[in-house]
Amino acid sequence: MKKILSQLAIVIPMTLLTYGCNTAANLADNKTTEQAPFTGVVPIDPAVMKGELSNGIKYLIRRNTKPEKRAEIRLVINAGSVLEDESQLGFAHFAEHMAFNGTEDFKKHEIIEYVNR
Repeated sequence: MKKILSQLAIVIPMTLLTYGCNTAANLADNKTTEQAPFTGVVPIDPAVMKGELSNGIKYLIRRNTKPEKRAEIRLVINAGSVLEDESQLGFAHFAEHMAFNGTEDFKKHEIIEYVNR
């Protein structure tokens, strides 16, 4: 068994290395692999209902039959370090950590328990 494992430990990396080199060489030679420039518009599935609440929060709803009797919610906030300019670098990360130190409504680390319910 040890002999087989030691042989596999040599054969598998060599196979991956060979495949990787061949793929890289083929990509370098193939000029049709260039991506089209991103236009900034990602199409939405026609099965998705899109809306906006009176407070400005936008939402997307899509019916899924599997898994049964379950709902999934994802919160997307158009904020964070990706949107910071040079004068703001690190502020979003700092604010995120400060939220876990407590607020008027949540004691220290209580917000984590609340969100995980």
